[in-house]
Amino acid sequence: MCAELCSTYAVKWKEQQGVGADGLTNWSARWPAMRDILRQAQFDVICMQEVEHTDVDQITSDLGSDYNAHYFKHTKRPPDGVLIAVRSGVFDPSPAWAERDNNGVTFGGVDLVHCESGAKVRVITGHMRGGRAEQLKAFSDFADEGKAEVTVITADFNEDFRSGGDGGVRCPFPESPDGRYVTLTRDEGLPQLSRPPNKQAEDQSSGKGKIDWIFVRGRVELFRDEASRRAILDSHGPCAATSDWPSDHGCEALCIHIPKQKREWWKFWHRSKL
Repeated sequence: MCAELCSTYAVKWKEQQGVGADGLTNWSARWPAMRDILRQAQFDVICMQEVEHTDVDQITSDLGSDYNAHYFKHTKRPPDGVLIAVRSGVFDPSPAWAERDNNGVTFGGVDLVHCESGAKVRVITGHMRGGRAEQLKAFSDFADEGKAEVTVITADFNEDFRSGGDGGVRCPFPESPDGRYVTLTRDEGLPQLSRPPNKQAEDQSSGKGKIDWIFVRGRVELFRDEASRRAILDSHGPCAATSDWPSDHGCEALCIHIPKQKREWWKFWHRSKL
């Protein structure tokens, strides 16, 4: 999962990760760094937020023919939207795309059939405003529309769900007859915050802490392979092209093991901003 930091907002808010010394967008320098992280990890599902509409063709082209991608444009945010890309051959070749408008903010989703296990999987992604119970409820309702065996909710939540210092996580979605959502916390050696140091400063008012999350419901096991760990590490530090993070968010990444039939597992990537 990744958040792109679209050029319009980067320039408007003078985001240091998204502009060059001239004050203009540095997208052309940042995107290859993010693209290379994705290529190295070879994720089976990629979710992105804050995708500038003018960058969609380049992103989908650079992901290549191995991916089936769909863009979901926000209706009240002119420059951006969210995007989901699915690796061909891992899932049934006919993904069913879905979307829901929530006060001008679009949630994107896809219903899939995992080839090896036969499991029905629903993946949704969004760019949340943080601290909005009604928006989280609408997001949860959208996830439930899939009637899937495995449901994956990803987003830049702009909200830290960690509870105190005990390492626990407060899931924002209710338990249902289909089970409860779980997530995978960051173990020792991985970054514990989603955004760079300048975004954790006292004068910053949005998105502090660990705000990019993947929640999963179903008969699954979650873990991280070395490629997922490497993607997290590489996205949470300076890239050679800009000497800064390639976005104002690092990625979240994990793997999902579906213990059915051949007991195959698939890798899932969610990053909030490119």
